[in-house]
Amino acid sequence: MLGLFPVLLNGTPEQAGHFLAPFAAGQGAPLAAFALSEPGGSANFDAPAPAEGVRTQARLEGDHWIISGAKKWVSSGTGWDEKGADLLTVVCRTDPDAPPERGISVIAVRGPAEGIVLDRAIDSVGHRAHLQPEFRLNDVHTRADHLIGPRGGGKALAEACFTGTAPIVGVFAVGLMRAAFDFALNFSKTEKRGGAAPIISHQAVGYALADAKMAIEAVRSLFDTQAPGALELALHAKVFGSETAVRVISDLTRVVGIDSYDRTLPLGGLLADALVLPLFDGGNMGVRRRQLHELMQMPDYDPLAASGN
Repeated sequence: MLGLFPVLLNGTPEQAGHFLAPFAAGQGAPLAAFALSEPGGSANFDAPAPAEGVRTQARLEGDHWIISGAKKWVSSGTGWDEKGADLLTVVCRTDPDAPPERGISVIAVRGPAEGIVLDRAIDSVGHRAHLQPEFRLNDVHTRADHLIGPRGGGKALAEACFTGTAPIVGVFAVGLMRAAFDFALNFSKTEKRGGAAPIISHQAVGYALADAKMAIEAVRSLFDTQAPGALELALHAKVFGSETAVRVISDLTRVVGIDSYDRTLPLGGLLADALVLPLFDGGNMGVRRRQLHELMQMPDYDPLAASGN
């Protein structure tokens, strides 16, 4: 979805029909990717040189953009064949001398594309089936009318895309915690661990399970509200949900004990998957808390709006 968001949010009707058709056809396995992150980190993607997070450049020559740069941690960015996702929406600098808020644009590239070079597939700790490439764009050509939104409007568009995906990370967090909790609860009801009764009869185990369930319900409650503060709640879901998932699953490994470290049991894999949630889709430290900070500084910020009170 993140790769499609620029078109959904700012694309013209013609662009939407052109770019989204393969994803609505119900055939094959098309991939879309949002190419923002770069080697060295992109939390400061909109900063001016020499601190810019986005260094990828696009120059307009005739009726084509020519894009050059490097990208990293772009989910499915190089596609199935290492030649680019079916749709690659690239965040790049189209006016390097313009102020940061007007120098960045989003340009669509249809794959396969000449000039996309895979440097390596990142060997990630978790999400082992998730393609995470580091790659270069070496003079990649795309049509001039593949600019998504206005030229220089990429900063606002990139931020809007990540706002739209923030609650999805909270959903991931709930799913991982629920899977870990269900396993730990069943384990504690059936395993005696050398004792006379199942370990759930011990207060230490029962209290740990109760705390885990409370945390899960607290995160899930962020999705069950009809309050008007959607942006703030989305950011809370991302930050609080992702960090809570790491803590809860870690605590549940203590309930199960050393067997949690056995790959034949699920907790180790669930924890490995959870570890990335605070780091990706806009890191909690570099991006998401900054968004909350900026939101709270707005003159019209209402601290009660998010809760609907």
